[in-house]
Amino acid sequence: MIYQFETEKRDYSDYSSGRVLHHAPGTTAFPVRLGKEIMSRCLAGLRGGSDLKIYDPCCGGAYWLTMIGFNYGGRVSELYGSDIDEAALDHARRNLGLLTAEGLSARKESLRRDRERYGKDSHREALESAERLERTDRSAIRTTSCFAFDIAGAAAPPIANVNIVIADLPYGQMTSWGSGAENPVRRMLGNLHPVLDPEDSIVAIVCDKKQRAEHEAFERKGTMNHGKRKISFLRPLYRDRPVQDACIRF
Repeated sequence: MIYQFETEKRDYSDYSSGRVLHHAPGTTAFPVRLGKEIMSRCLAGLRGGSDLKIYDPCCGGAYWLTMIGFNYGGRVSELYGSDIDEAALDHARRNLGLLTAEGLSARKESLRRDRERYGKDSHREALESAERLERTDRSAIRTTSCFAFDIAGAAAPPIANVNIVIADLPYGQMTSWGSGAENPVRRMLGNLHPVLDPEDSIVAIVCDKKQRAEHEAFERKGTMNHGKRKISFLRPLYRDRPVQDACIRF
């Protein structure tokens, strides 16, 4: 794939799962460079650029959401995640807690104790990463929350006016849909539509190439491929208003 925004390779080791961010067993850490590219394309597709509300309906351990908070916390005010896996949500809450001064300070103290007790280079490097993450701009973040919810179930999630949805859908051997829906991707999109900000919103769906992110309530604005992943950018449609041309095509 061609990166339009994250054109330079960088050292993303500060975000390594298990270093500062907590690793949720049975989940995968989303590639940071790809996650930032997707987020940058979403931001380019919005008319507004601040006070944004982000939702990940398949958040797992909230690795991607937490990374967004550390990198875009000067523009994102609310981050929400949901999942059907209660064990993963325990890790999600711990990771989103790192975006607060209190949570990151507590994590630093834990890493400092580990360094003093064991003297390993890995603990020293983790503490250095935490100190760098502490200097990131998170000034706009007001709310971080995650909750148990089946996004492919029979109802819309209990949130409103979401600007950006990011979703790394279940595929492969590590994760799977828990819903019994015949077409869970379509059901998910139907549930997402009523919670989006009708004035300014975009949805980024990451899935394998066998799944189809399609629904008549959305217009496709572009796609990109990354290895086995396919990323679709969708804009919600409304019968009472014309298509929002402000969202660029990729």
